[in-house]
Amino acid sequence: MESTTADSTSPLPEHPSPHDLPAWTLVQAGHHVARRFRQEFARQGLTAHQFGVLVQLSVEPGVSQAALARRILITPQSMGELILQMVELGLVERHPAPRPGAASRVELTAAGREKLAATYPGVAAVNAPSALGLTAEESAVLNDLLHRVLAHEPPPG
Repeated sequence: MESTTADSTSPLPEHPSPHDLPAWTLVQAGHHVARRFRQEFARQGLTAHQFGVLVQLSVEPGVSQAALARRILITPQSMGELILQMVELGLVERHPAPRPGAASRVELTAAGREKLAATYPGVAAVNAPSALGLTAEESAVLNDLLHRVLAHEPPPG
């Protein structure tokens, strides 16, 4: 049986320009913006996941660790380790489950609220339409479109 391999002179099959691949552009933009967020979070001594926990607890106090993991897109095991670190830092407190089989609750401490308040100006600056090279209207449209992408469940497989 003959095998065929492409050499460096073989033409590639037709494919679109990388500029015409919206999901790829989203990945590239995500890396660009994530780098800016990491810099902001580092100024406050936080990681992106720690900020995610703080901001989520500010809008959903007492949520379970499992729900937090789903909201900030990490595994429940990683969330357990993250919460332990944040408890040690005094940013959150974990309340035991009220009954066997029930989820333990996690809440912000005063220090966690202060850290979140100190972090928000930098987060707002990264999110400013001008920092993204957009108008306010374009930024709102982009945000709506990104939420649609996040809500879309592609078929399995």
